[in-house]
Amino acid sequence: MFPIHLGARLSDFRQPYEVPPPFICGPVGTGKTHLAVAYLVREIQQWGENSRIFIRSVDLFNKLRDSFRNNFSTPASEITENFSRYRFLVIDDLGTERSTPLVQEALYSIIDYRAGYRLPTIITSNFSLDQVTEHYGDFGERLASRISGMGETLILEGKDRRWQK
Repeated sequence: MFPIHLGARLSDFRQPYEVPPPFICGPVGTGKTHLAVAYLVREIQQWGENSRIFIRSVDLFNKLRDSFRNNFSTPASEITENFSRYRFLVIDDLGTERSTPLVQEALYSIIDYRAGYRLPTIITSNFSLDQVTEHYGDFGERLASRISGMGETLILEGKDRRWQK
């Protein structure tokens, strides 16, 4: 998580949901990451840091690619299992990573496990769920369905707040 987000609080938002929405989407700069981190901060304040994590999708899938490049020094299945089982997981900026069969399968594995065990998950993206369906090939429809089944999608709208400062 970037230091800029460490002060994120749910009170920064007009009407935060009591239960974190599993999918927060909208244009660049509308506060998706800030809101996801605010939920993570609340979770950490209530239950401690153990087994709660924020990761950018690019970094998550780079871990898989690095493992592949290093002859699976850490098996891909072990990496996906680890991320599947966190008590609270935030995957930031889904869709910014290169969508390859390895990425698609790993993402599906993580989301399917988390949905099946109802583990709190927040995914932020500039994509809508329809765009997730298109972007992730053979796994796209399954991914969008499972994400949708985890709870209500929150769509943030507006202009890029970073440009307005």
